[in-house]
Amino acid sequence: MAGIAFSGKRFLLTTFGCQMNQADAQRIRGILSEIGFVETQKETEADLILFNTCSVREHAEQRLISRVQALTALKRKRGNLLVGIAGCMAQNHQSSLFSMTPLVDLVFGPNDLESLPELLQNASRGQTAGKFLQKGSFNGEEADGIILERPFSAFVNIIRGCTNFCSYCIVPSVRGPEVSRPPEEILKFVDALARRDVVEVTLLGQNVNAYGRDLGLEEGFVSLLESLQKLEKLRWIRFLTSHPRDFTFPAIDRISRLSKVCEQFHLPVQAGSDRILGLMNRGYDRSGYLKLVAQFRSAIPLATISTDIICGFPSETETEFEETLQLVREVRFESAYMYYFSPRPGTRAAGLLGQLPEETRKHRLARLIETQNQIAWEESQKLVGKTLEVLVERTSDRTPGHLLGKTRAGRTVDFAGQNTFSGSIQKVRIDRARSWTLSGTLLDTLPVYHLNNPREA
Repeated sequence: MAGIAFSGKRFLLTTFGCQMNQADAQRIRGILSEIGFVETQKETEADLILFNTCSVREHAEQRLISRVQALTALKRKRGNLLVGIAGCMAQNHQSSLFSMTPLVDLVFGPNDLESLPELLQNASRGQTAGKFLQKGSFNGEEADGIILERPFSAFVNIIRGCTNFCSYCIVPSVRGPEVSRPPEEILKFVDALARRDVVEVTLLGQNVNAYGRDLGLEEGFVSLLESLQKLEKLRWIRFLTSHPRDFTFPAIDRISRLSKVCEQFHLPVQAGSDRILGLMNRGYDRSGYLKLVAQFRSAIPLATISTDIICGFPSETETEFEETLQLVREVRFESAYMYYFSPRPGTRAAGLLGQLPEETRKHRLARLIETQNQIAWEESQKLVGKTLEVLVERTSDRTPGHLLGKTRAGRTVDFAGQNTFSGSIQKVRIDRARSWTLSGTLLDTLPVYHLNNPREA
């Protein structure tokens, strides 16, 4: 590009938050590589330090500000060092970040990635660089324009934004309304990835099963999965995150017939009380959620269910919290992301009456975690002695000569093996189990496909 040259410059990228931010990080790496940057893992080597941020919880924003402030001495020592903030926090606070964090040279939202070269040029000239375009847009991202953290696994954004307006969530204000990526563009993109030896893709969105609704497509998400199933070189398909309200029983039945769709389903329940679910504006009740889980487990016997839960929501009584604990015991989630309620400015829940003391919220969270951890451990023990498919991801940092991989259900597995297996699917017998991670023995060294999988294409 014309102007200031970046050839040989080094960048350090730190990504916070959800998998959609991880997908954006793939594109950021690709853009920076195109204009000459090389990635480093050391702050002291970097000419550009870029934070790809989350704004869902206030704690994440506070952590980011602390990280930026910690660069003060390095910034003084290296006057040409550029510091940037991208992502949802950037979109949420926009130009005010320059006053909140004076060290920052450039700020841009999650849908302004293509402007990064221009922003870097401006920042290099000492100009304040910031850009915040319409939320939820797609920009024709090409598979050859991204750099994958693992060359065999890719995140693919299929829908941006959200129109659910859960009372505690700031995402609709930051990401905007739902906008689906055209199906033909997704198919072309994923096919190109598969031809680059990408084994698995994870389809992403704030609400993936709403995919295609804005395009006038009926059951557009399931139709997309069925189209991706036909890509010869693709092996595994995952997706995050689903909204329980938007899954239909016929959709689950169609998914059950797709052998490449992994049996890992994230269904955020958030609470077990109908009154609290109403205050949250979730759009379903306890009974409906339990029926949905039962349908998944009936149609897909190997299904593992994970969830998100918020405890200590405004005005939540002890009895209502016990309803959440009982739902957790009834469903027996394999894993859960658990939080106590933290009010976010700009959300309806922040102004609700009956805000609970932090001590109460923390105590309930501790009880919730204790309950779920015991269930997760018990569910893991059921896998001991079984042989599972494992996608080998990397070498173990803790145990020399061991590899780490993940099952179709998303569980991490540790086992002895050669580094050359990275990116292949292997058979591993599970010998020991903890709450979520497993240890096992590699049974052979030949890639396998859909071992003992009762589902057919």
